[in-house]
Formats: sequence, structure tokens, C-alpha cells
Amino acid sequence: MPPWLLYTLGVAIFALGLLLSIALHEIGHMVPAKKFGVKVTQYMVGFGPTVWSRKRGDTEYGLKAIPLGGYIRMIGMVPPRADGKRSRWPRRVATAVEDFRNVSRAEVDPADSEREFYRLTPGKKMIVMLGGPSMNLLIYLVLTVLLLTTIGAVHDDPTTRISAVETKVVCADPTRSSTDLCPANPIEAPAHNKLLPGDRILSVNGNAVTSWQQLVAVIEPSAGKQLTLVIDRSGVQKTVLITPVKNVKYTGDGTRTKVAGFLGLSPVNHHYWQPLPITAVPGQIGHQLSLGLHALASYPAKISNLFGTVFGSEKRDVNGAVGIVGIGRISGDYARSPRLTAQDKLATLVGLLASVNLLLFLFNLLPLLPLDGGHVAGAIVEAVKRGRVRLRVRRGPARVGPDGRPAPPATKQIFVDTAQMLPVMYAVASVLIVLTLLTLYADVVNPINPLGG
Repeated sequence: MPPWLLYTLGVAIFALGLLLSIALHEIGHMVPAKKFGVKVTQYMVGFGPTVWSRKRGDTEYGLKAIPLGGYIRMIGMVPPRADGKRSRWPRRVATAVEDFRNVSRAEVDPADSEREFYRLTPGKKMIVMLGGPSMNLLIYLVLTVLLLTTIGAVHDDPTTRISAVETKVVCADPTRSSTDLCPANPIEAPAHNKLLPGDRILSVNGNAVTSWQQLVAVIEPSAGKQLTLVIDRSGVQKTVLITPVKNVKYTGDGTRTKVAGFLGLSPVNHHYWQPLPITAVPGQIGHQLSLGLHALASYPAKISNLFGTVFGSEKRDVNGAVGIVGIGRISGDYARSPRLTAQDKLATLVGLLASVNLLLFLFNLLPLLPLDGGHVAGAIVEAVKRGRVRLRVRRGPARVGPDGRPAPPATKQIFVDTAQMLPVMYAVASVLIVLTLLTLYADVVNPINPLGG
């Protein structure tokens, strides 16, 4: 299959998966809303002009031209204005809030007054608004469990076969260039002109070597000591005498350095995938959730690199902010890469789609309107206010009815007026739009290519 076709297929698979994720996210909102009696007038995947739609019952189902999101429209998202209640916003802002309320309330038919969203209890509001993110979480969990238990986790185990030989002694800490271990003019690497890429090391000093770790365990403490290596070179065994030198090397975790014997060899890695037992999946999911939270928390710090890329000459950070278009291009790059196996490509595409759903779940939980988490926060505030009123009434004097028997307490139902948060919604939406446009521009003009080249 030609590379351009593989690229197109990778982008198409990701785009289709994303559209399905968006569609299921909105179903997560719509199903509980209808279950609780709320009138849902629209269910749309995408934004902009309508490409296709069909009405069934109260709801118009359709697709729109720009597949970068979706929405459902429920009547009565904002309550009527409380008579006599004064807005805390300045006059012009307060007027805009009331104009927004009037437009929103205009679609409510008096016959449907009992089917308005704002009339739901706080608990039901939270269920409706959490339904969408919960669907993204479910998609992530299903994809991740399937990926880990069928394809599994990737392994790149170093072997005793040599992939590359250094010509000079490479020091891990350039700041030590003035020392004997890291001279300004590095000496020739011990393995240079003695070992070749493709050689397989069979034994050291008469002891068989079956893993790279065994080989390293012999070389590192042997600086200045001659070693006798038996190698296999194109089916022919050869004996090589070689003496490691002291060098500054990275430790196993790659964050610290140590002084150890050095030859100047790199191993050929055995690349393979291994399915995980179901018992190992929760730990993997917990680790990925931690990474997702870290990615979300570090996103503001990545914005500076995005601005530097768009408005300056700063190089695009491979681990920086990326949009849907950029992720689609990454999917295509992985799909057409000749260096990857079919398992690599499938695992990468499934993993990308799972990761996007995890980030959508976490992002939508942020307590900011117009995100789902903002509506959940409003429902929590409403529940707290109602609870305080009930507690106040319970502690007050008991009411007695006309017949002398105890009467139920007179309480006024409380609703959080989300319309008053219109300026906040506009501010958050404006920031999101700007960031979306910036990432879109960067993804088109200077896309991220994690494979390099």
C-alpha cells in the first residue's frame, strides 16, 4: 500500500473514531436528560451549517459541517429572572445577560414548562452533565483494556547483538570536559575498529553472555582490564581482546551519571508486544490517569511554546500543545511509517484515540462554564444552598395549619441562575477559541512529527 494511502487511512481512522467519541459523549448527556423528562430539541455532531438532519419526536438529529465537537439543546437551561432580584454586573453587562436569558427562554413553550432543565433536582442535573464526560471515560477504559489484553505493552529489550560502534569516547556530562574523564579532545573508543555493527557477543572471559545486562555488568567494573570477547560475525566466531576505559556514563534511569568502564557499543533491541494479564490492567490505567492529570496541569506552561512557534521562530515542542488536526496528522505519520510494524501502528492509533478520550473526560470536568464541569459546579452550589435553607427551616419554629395540626414548612425552591455567569462563559469560550486557532495554525504550518524527519 503506498505511503500516501496509509497516511490517509491513519487520518481517516482517527477522524472516524473522534466523531464516534463526540457522538457518544452527547448521547451520554441526552439519554439521562430524556429519562428525567427534559425536552431535548437538538442532537448535533459538529458545528456550523447542517449537512444532514432528521427529526424524530421532539428531537432533531443531525450532522454539521465542522466536526470539531457537538452539542445537545435542552430547553430551559437558564431559569426565568427572579422578580426584584438585582444583577451584580454593571448595567451593560446585566442587559446582555437578560438579552441572553430572553433568547434562551423564547424557545420554551408554556406547555413544556415542566420539562425544563433548570427544574431538575441538583442530583439529576449532575447526572445529565456528567453523562458526557463519563462516556469519554468509558470509551477510554474499553479501548485501553482491549489494547492491553490483546496487543499488550511494548518491549524493547537490548540484545547482545551490536547496532552501532562509537568512534570516540562519548562523555555523558559535557560540563566535565576539563577533566581527564571528559577531555576536550576525546580519545578513540575501545570498540572502534575491533567490533562491527551486526556482531553478536557470545562470551566474555570464557563466560557465556545471553543478555545485554550481563555484558554491562562485566564491562562497567573492568575499566583498564583486558577482556576476551568471543563474537559471532556473519556466522564465523572470532576472539577479540579489548580493554574498557573509564568514562562518565548515565545510570539506568538516565537522570544521574556515574564513572564506569566503557567500550562504545549500542545494542540491537528486540522489539515486541506482549499482552498483559487482566490483573495488571488497573495499575496501567492508574498510571495513565496520573499522566493525563499531569498533562492537563502542565498545559498552561506549554502555551508559551505555542506562542513562540506561531509568532516567533521557536522550534515546535514535540511534547507541547497539539490540537485535533495535529493529532490527526500524527496518526497519519505513524500509519505510513515504514519503521513501524502493523502492531505498532494499530496500538498507536488505538492509544491515541484512548488518550484523547481520557483528556476530554478530564478537561470537561474543569469547573468552568461552558464546560460540563461548570454546570456540575452550579448544581453543587444549588444543592448547598437548598440544604442550608432546609436546615434553617428545620431549626426554626414549627408551623401550624388552620386546623391546628403541624403544617409543612414553607420553602421556596432555589435555582442557581447560570445566566448570570454569561460574562464568565464568554471569557472562557474566547480563550478556548484563541487556543484552538493557535494550535490549528501551528498544526498546519509547523506540525509535530514524533517520528522525526
